[in-house]
Amino acid sequence: MSDKVQQRKSTGSGRGRRSVTIKDLARELDLSITTISRALNGYDDVGEKTRQRVEEKAAALGYLPNRNAQRLVTQRTHNIAWVQSDNDQKFVDPHFVEVMAGVLRGARRGQYDVVLSGHPPDEQIDIYNRYVKDNSVDGFIIDLPQPNDPRISFLLESGKPFIVHGRGERWNEYSWVDIDNFGIFKSLTHLMIANGHKKIAFINGDEQYSFALNRRKGVIAALDELQLPHDTVTFQSTVHPMGEAGFQLTQQAIRDADVTAILYSSVLMAVAGHSALVRAGRRIGEDIAIATMDDQLHYLDLSPYEERFTFVRSSLRDAGYVLVSQLISQIETGTSSQGVVIPHHFFIHDMLDAAGTLDG
Repeated sequence: MSDKVQQRKSTGSGRGRRSVTIKDLARELDLSITTISRALNGYDDVGEKTRQRVEEKAAALGYLPNRNAQRLVTQRTHNIAWVQSDNDQKFVDPHFVEVMAGVLRGARRGQYDVVLSGHPPDEQIDIYNRYVKDNSVDGFIIDLPQPNDPRISFLLESGKPFIVHGRGERWNEYSWVDIDNFGIFKSLTHLMIANGHKKIAFINGDEQYSFALNRRKGVIAALDELQLPHDTVTFQSTVHPMGEAGFQLTQQAIRDADVTAILYSSVLMAVAGHSALVRAGRRIGEDIAIATMDDQLHYLDLSPYEERFTFVRSSLRDAGYVLVSQLISQIETGTSSQGVVIPHHFFIHDMLDAAGTLDG
């Protein structure tokens, strides 16, 4: 079977040169067409040195694989589906944009395309079912899992490869990429209490989603470990996407004059909340302590807050890259489900003593 490709070069007359084929590579490398094909398609019966020679020569000659021919050989489409809720706010959410940037970079590196579509929540299972039945994609990305998420249940039954950004029930049955939401906010609660804060506000994300529920559980676990009443912390949450409610929720939190520390689920809410604190005459870093999750949103300049906040940093863009890379590995090698925890790092404000309180 010939595997013709388009070569991105042109002759002086403006017409494209003849496509580079597997036969050309075989002649250049003095290898069989079968060996070339299997090396390019990732079969493990080809030695690493041979695979590297083939890939280097293919790159040098401008070889690009013919997707239709590849599909016949591998039975793969090189398409990944990412079905979103039909929500205008979601598509301008900086958190989503960061994940998407990482996903697209990983897909490009793996030579996959991402099929992004938006549908009302009550229609999404029908879309998954269509993709599975017509075999038009090789796998799926799910983000923002919820408790008893029907998307996860459907894809587990379908047998189709998929990966979840986050964890919910049955997390040991599927592949996922996540941060330690529970552990991070348990540690932050320990940190504030160890530094003498007796009343804390926690401004959380949308608690219909697993990430926010796990953060809340982490705060409660810290209180239980310290044998403190749950009303030591006042709990507030917003609807997704996070950010717009930060100012208003901070105003509500500091109506209680005893609140001397605030934990934020997103740096967007912390930045908005900072304005409310300044307006109320609170001295950040002096009479009130601020700690926030920082997903390293590339468009946001945090330099004005570096000396005022405690940050827990973990890159959503890195998470998106790992997400699609793990899915491609699952598609191409048939690996079993596994989870990946993205690292996080604490950056503690000088007014806080972190000794013995942090787990990351």
